[in-house]
Amino acid sequence: MTSDKQARPGRPRDADKDLAVLIAARHLLAEVGYPQTTVVAIAKRAGVNTPAIYRRWPTRQALLEEAIHGPGAHSLPEPTGDLRADLATWVRIFLARAESPAARAGVPGLLADCQTEEARRRLLAIGAPIRKAFAELLDGAVDSGRIPAGVNSDLLFEMLSGTTTFHALVRGGADNDQFVASLADALHTMASHGAKPSRSPRRR
Repeated sequence: MTSDKQARPGRPRDADKDLAVLIAARHLLAEVGYPQTTVVAIAKRAGVNTPAIYRRWPTRQALLEEAIHGPGAHSLPEPTGDLRADLATWVRIFLARAESPAARAGVPGLLADCQTEEARRRLLAIGAPIRKAFAELLDGAVDSGRIPAGVNSDLLFEMLSGTTTFHALVRGGADNDQFVASLADALHTMASHGAKPSRSPRRR
């Protein structure tokens, strides 16, 4: 028999409230900056209580990481069969995300606070679906014979992510068209070279 004292499942998460919290966090980051975007302020803006936020996110940092680096409003594109054009689309999307007011206000603070292994694991977990989709884009190009096997998709993804973030923070939207074309060309060139076989040591 089931005891009345046996633990019962908790209430399911409310996706609408989760979204309201993330939107409130993004708006506050843009309006008041990273230090002032507190859990209390986010809860007030989203119309929820702070315990509800902490049931979903263990810390303020975890919440802001998801608000900035989560899926957001920019859905990932479907492959078109033209890898160079697809890479340019990815660059535009990453650049738009990095140029958002929330990202420009929050990324420097998050980087400064990301000093623990737990925080690094969280960031990797948030980006895992996007990283996987990028790897699948390159895998498809390999399967169709457009690029050779052995491409380092992790390295190219980090170049895409890091370079667009740096450009958005430092350049602030200047020369975006040229930047997109140049970075897409660079990524395509590296993908087209695949992995170079290591040289065997010479026998004496």
